[in-house]
Amino acid sequence: MNFIAYKARKESIRFEKKGRPSDIKIGILMPMPYSAAVNSLFFQTAYEYINRLEGAVAYRYVYDIKNDVLEALDTEMNINNLDAIFISLSFELDYVIITRILDKLGLLHKYKGYRKPILIAGGIAVTSNPLPLSSIVDAVVIGEVDDVLKDLVYVMGEDKPLNYLDNFNFISTLPIRNKVRRHFIRDLNQALHSINQFFAIDEEPVYGYGMRIEVSRGCPYLCAFCMEGHVQYPFRYRGIEGLWKIIERGLENNVVKRVIFYSLSLFSVPFMDVLLKKLKENSIEASFPSLRVEYITKERLELIRELGQRILTLAPETLVKSMACSIGKCYDIEHLENVIRGCFQYKFERVKLYLITGFPKLDLNEEINEFKRFLTKLSWIRRLRFLRIVLNPLIPKPWTPYQFLPPVAILNLVENINKYYKVAREFNFVRIEPYNYEWAFAQAVVAQGNEKTSEFIIEWSRYGFSLKGFYRVFKSIDRESVKFIYTGWSEPPWCEAIDMGLPQNYFKMRYKYLIS
Repeated sequence: MNFIAYKARKESIRFEKKGRPSDIKIGILMPMPYSAAVNSLFFQTAYEYINRLEGAVAYRYVYDIKNDVLEALDTEMNINNLDAIFISLSFELDYVIITRILDKLGLLHKYKGYRKPILIAGGIAVTSNPLPLSSIVDAVVIGEVDDVLKDLVYVMGEDKPLNYLDNFNFISTLPIRNKVRRHFIRDLNQALHSINQFFAIDEEPVYGYGMRIEVSRGCPYLCAFCMEGHVQYPFRYRGIEGLWKIIERGLENNVVKRVIFYSLSLFSVPFMDVLLKKLKENSIEASFPSLRVEYITKERLELIRELGQRILTLAPETLVKSMACSIGKCYDIEHLENVIRGCFQYKFERVKLYLITGFPKLDLNEEINEFKRFLTKLSWIRRLRFLRIVLNPLIPKPWTPYQFLPPVAILNLVENINKYYKVAREFNFVRIEPYNYEWAFAQAVVAQGNEKTSEFIIEWSRYGFSLKGFYRVFKSIDRESVKFIYTGWSEPPWCEAIDMGLPQNYFKMRYKYLIS
């Protein structure tokens, strides 16, 4: 079987832009299956925006992980004939997948150098730490690109486009030699947003059908474990009039009258209640991201259910109140219990809770006792698996106070997970779904990696995207080169490469507080 295959789909929207031989040809590559890739607003927006530019054409590529095939959605053209490939990487483990793709295409920077197509990677993971990509792609975007995407596309049409990247002080070739300052859009109303969003008619997206709506970026809380909140700081949101225009125009081409909200802290947007009532008045359904417990009122709960939400997702992260307040998730446990009771009364199908285990200095017995006490108070629930708990190990991410923790700490959390399981078995209304601690360890290794980690990722990718491949390479490498895995970083290398616009003392002082 060929590694790359042309696989067009019957889509709601499709740009039939033939273009001319002289047009700038941009590939947009998502290292994930089609049904997941359509949820990316960058994928949607870049495809629409670039195809509306004079003299430029965009082509989409997604990756079928199961069959190890790169799917070209728009053309059978040789991928080597592209001028550039824009790659969006939201998660650290995407680094391994994109490496496998580029290696199989013969496009790894390590081997092709700076010849076209130029490989430019961006996204949350890249902004936080691009160092592990040093031998993999040609250049990285640190931050947001909305206001310069047009200029970046046209630069790619030049004979030696990388010579022009100095004009973008937040885009750097690899390896990074000078500190790069993160770029962000101060007024989100000026940011790009796709209107004509594509999806396959006969292949339902991961979050279902509907118009994907970016309400805000960043988060006002800066929770200690949350990389995205720090990397996208400050908190910004679109105005209600602009949002409503996007919704109205977008739903004209959608198969269902439903919006899917993207926001780290939805109810921190001051007009959110007004917008939700307007959706209800216009018979438009809504899908919600995970919500902060303290924002849920009886009125909001009722409105959320009336807008068609069947599962309420909450993110308390811990049930130990003192720890919750320390990490930025201060709420009242009794209020959480009342919210769950309200969900039962309003006939939600289930409630989903995100919890994290492995916070330093948090006594495991106290953690488990609070968990058991919490479930005991909910013993009135008479619906099988009504409560679903997603249990995540604490993953020390760059640009969070926990960035100084060594990745190996995750491997010590097996006992934590087993104890949660043991308690949950006493209650038939709850189901525990833990994130595999070994995958969490692998994720932390990549997240905290430096330029040397790039070679590790290349070797791992050649064994496939599996834990077996990870450990095979991990056991064979020089322990000194991955010393940070066991000791952590006292001076994280990503802080030397990137100016995030946040004071370094903040991370150090807050970390000392959290482990005191």
